[in-house]
Amino acid sequence: MSDLVNYLLEGSLISGLGLIFYISLFERLTFFQGNRALLIGIVLISLVLPLISLDFNFLGTTSVATLGSSVQWVEAKVSTTNLEPEGFPFPWQLIVAGIYLSGVAVASIRLLMGVAKTILMVRRSLKVRHRGKTIVVNPRFVPSSFFQYIFLPVLDLENEEHQQIILHESVHAGQYHSIDIMLMQFAKVLFWFNPPIYLLEKYLRETHEFQADQIVTQTYSPISYSRLLLKQLTADCGLQFTNNFNQFQTKKRIIMMNKTKSNRMLKSRFLLTVPLAALMIGLFSCDMAGGTKKIVGTWVGSDFSFEQTEGPDMTEMMEGGKQLHMDGKLIIRENGTYQIVTGQDDMNGNGIWKMEGDNFITTDARENVTVYEIKKLDPDQLKTVHAVSMDTPMGTVAGNITLTYSR
Repeated sequence: MSDLVNYLLEGSLISGLGLIFYISLFERLTFFQGNRALLIGIVLISLVLPLISLDFNFLGTTSVATLGSSVQWVEAKVSTTNLEPEGFPFPWQLIVAGIYLSGVAVASIRLLMGVAKTILMVRRSLKVRHRGKTIVVNPRFVPSSFFQYIFLPVLDLENEEHQQIILHESVHAGQYHSIDIMLMQFAKVLFWFNPPIYLLEKYLRETHEFQADQIVTQTYSPISYSRLLLKQLTADCGLQFTNNFNQFQTKKRIIMMNKTKSNRMLKSRFLLTVPLAALMIGLFSCDMAGGTKKIVGTWVGSDFSFEQTEGPDMTEMMEGGKQLHMDGKLIIRENGTYQIVTGQDDMNGNGIWKMEGDNFITTDARENVTVYEIKKLDPDQLKTVHAVSMDTPMGTVAGNITLTYSR
C-alpha cells in the first residue's frame, strides 16, 4: 500500500512541476513539435520515474545519508505504540485504496467503452479510401480522427471546406497524434485524481491542433480557414480520445495561426529540460540513504548463531532465542518503524529504526537501543551482527549474535 501511495504522490508532483515548467517557458512559443515532445516527456517521466531507484550506496555515511535517515527516525519517533502487523492496514488505508481503485475502474470502463463504441460505429459506417487514409462517414460523427481513420458526418470531396477538414485530420493521422492521446488516457486512468494530468492533456491537444492548423494554412487561405473554424463552434466535441476538429478555443487557434513565429534563439529554452530532468531524477529516483530503501520490507529468520566472548557456557539458553528467530519476521517499514513477530505470529518487539552507515539501529518501546552491524544486504538476504550482554546468577554472559534473514 505504501509503495502505491509513494508512486502516485511522486508521479503527481512530477506532473505538477512539469506543468509549471511548460506554462512558464513554452506555452506561448510556436515551436509546436518541440512543445509536443516536451509535454509527452513530462507525462512519460511522471509514469516511469517513480518506479526507478538509482542506488548511491558508494556515498556511504555522507551527510546526505545521515540527514535522510535522521529525519526519518525523528518522524517515526512521534508514535511507536499500537503498531499493527504488516498485511493488516489501518482502516483509512482500506478506505483510500477503495476510493482510488474505484476511480481507476470507472476511468478504465469509460475508456474501454469509448474504444468499443468507436470500433462498432466504424464497422457500421461507410468507408472511403482517400490519399492513403480511410474516411469513415456517419451522420453521428463530428469531424475527427483516430489513428488512420478520419471521421466525417458527410463527405463531399469537391467541397473546399471538406477538403480543409480532411487535410487537417490527415495531419493528426500522419503525425500519430492518437498515440499521444491514448497515452494521456492511460495516465488519466492511473492519475484520475490529479488535476495537472488533465491540464497536460489540454495543452497537448491544443498543440496537436496548432500543428494541424499550421499545415492547413500553408495550402489554404488563413481567412477562409478561420471562417470554417467559426462555423464549427456549435458542433459537438465528440469522443475523449479522438482529435476533434472543433474541440478547442477557436479564438486561441486563430491567434496562433496568425502569430509571428517565435525567434529561433528561443529554442535554447529547451536546453533547460536537461537540468529539470536531472533535478527530478535527484528528487524522486536517487537513493541517497546508504541502503535505506533496500532494507525496507519483510524479512524471515533463516539462521542464528551465537559466539560467546565472556562468561559461563550458556548455549542452551541461546537455543531459546534461536527458536524465536527461526521463521519469525522482521518487518521494516519505510516510515521508520519496525516489528518483530515470532514464528507463531506473536508480537516480540516493536519500535523505530534508522540507518547510520552500515549500522541498522533500533529503539524499542522501552527506549532500549540496539546496533546491528549489517554484514550482508542483498535483495534476498540480510545478515546482521550485534553484541549482547546479560547478567546471570553464574556471572555476566557476553558475545555476538549473527542473525540471517531471507525475503
